[in-house]
Amino acid sequence: MHEHIQQRIQSIIQNVDQLPSLPEVVSRIINMVNDPDVSFKQVADEIAKDQAITANILKLCNSAYFSKGKEISSIDRAIVILGLKEVKDIVVLATTKSVLNRVILGYDLARGELWKHGVAVAMLAKKIANDCNHKTVADIAFTGGIIHDVGKTVLALFVQSTFKDILATVTEKNITFQEAEKQIMGFDHQQIGEQVTIKWKFPKVLQSIVRYHHEPTNAPDEHKRIVSIVHIANTLCLMAGIGIGSDGLYHELNQDAVTMLGLQDAQLEKFYSDIPELMNKAMDIL
Repeated sequence: MHEHIQQRIQSIIQNVDQLPSLPEVVSRIINMVNDPDVSFKQVADEIAKDQAITANILKLCNSAYFSKGKEISSIDRAIVILGLKEVKDIVVLATTKSVLNRVILGYDLARGELWKHGVAVAMLAKKIANDCNHKTVADIAFTGGIIHDVGKTVLALFVQSTFKDILATVTEKNITFQEAEKQIMGFDHQQIGEQVTIKWKFPKVLQSIVRYHHEPTNAPDEHKRIVSIVHIANTLCLMAGIGIGSDGLYHELNQDAVTMLGLQDAQLEKFYSDIPELMNKAMDIL
């Protein structure tokens, strides 16, 4: 273990100002949408407080993926046509791109690749949730898919300097990349990502998705199913080569997650084959 690196990572975690930031409106919108008593107007008024975010949201509302064939020119109209949960997803997209759309050196991801991967996982996770009769959590699966790898933005430089040791540990011990991350650096990108979502004041379920997306069986019981959905979407997107970095070949599909959702091989193959069509719809999001 590289103790000096572990100490540096620990200091970053303790000094939350060094972790990536999001506008506060994002956590407020996510928590408002989870409130059954919230009104459309309250959400619209909250979004409208930030004009720059509003402009990006309206652009996304009219994108091929989200558009319902009707032009949307205001947040109020967006909520009426798309619904609160869909608009919440768009808020997350509009505000997280600046954090995720960057070069991730240690993981050998060019600018845009981590963002592209997050969008792909989000869309596929939402589709899996809907197709497996978990429609009530489809929007949570989408949000979790977008942000699941946010920890990589913090760990990237540390991984770059320890990559050879991590890869050697993967090979020698026959373990996954994130397990080797933890052994060499004291932390993996899931743990760091969880700290970021805590800073962002995101709900516990999103914290669990980020913390356990490679290890869904370790998630709290109440979150195992939704974490399993994102895990499967993430693994299938890596298999498809979307956003695949230096660690991409060293992750495994968790069979307990597959069993929990009652998926057969044919269904997994169908979800995998759906990825190109989803990505075509996402061109103007990327």
